[in-house]
Amino acid sequence: MKSSIQYGSSLIKFDLEFSDRKTLGIKVHPDKSVQVDAPLHSTKEKINEKVRSKASWILKQQEFFLSFHPLTPPRKFITGETHLYLGKQYRLKIIESQEESVKLYSGYITINCKDKTNKKEIEKLLKKWYKSKAEVHFNQLFENWTSQHMLPKNNTATLNYKWMNKRWGTCNKEGLITLNIELIKAPKKCIEYVIVHEVCHLSYLNHSKSFYNLLEKHYPQWRNTKYQLEHFMV
Repeated sequence: MKSSIQYGSSLIKFDLEFSDRKTLGIKVHPDKSVQVDAPLHSTKEKINEKVRSKASWILKQQEFFLSFHPLTPPRKFITGETHLYLGKQYRLKIIESQEESVKLYSGYITINCKDKTNKKEIEKLLKKWYKSKAEVHFNQLFENWTSQHMLPKNNTATLNYKWMNKRWGTCNKEGLITLNIELIKAPKKCIEYVIVHEVCHLSYLNHSKSFYNLLEKHYPQWRNTKYQLEHFMV
């Protein structure tokens, strides 16, 4: 549900969702959108009052994310353009060829394609390559971490991957953890942080104090890593 409040000269728009939770939560996403999760029987007045009390923080978060947007201009998919992979920048090398392929070699992501002017096809090939790498590294990091830390009792988790606009990962009550393929561009420790975050949701499907206590126990450096991820991947 779409909603908004007026705060001085600023109109703060937000997506409002109701769920079975005890407290109201507010998130500001890297695209500057605002999400408010409220308890089921919350009144509009109480919600607006809470959002207004956090308005200064919301605007600061939006300004923070906006300051990083120029670092990632629209992709052109041309030779020489830089793209991220596991926390490092690589230049693209586009080569016309009858056989299509993407390879990481000698500091370059080399894309062989039939038409080097077809930007959509080059983007498609690159995203397919990113997905194949994500499947390998996400599984490896998940298995490495869960082999050292027990999953919650009576819980199992399965991994899924897809491109997402607003979230690094999700976990549902059936134990399905979905990771944003975009994460393959981030350093491995950032990917691991998101995995641990979602595994902790197997015990608590919320962001309660108990959830953060569990996250702190398993991943004490989570705040610094989250901060790095939000700086690195905008």
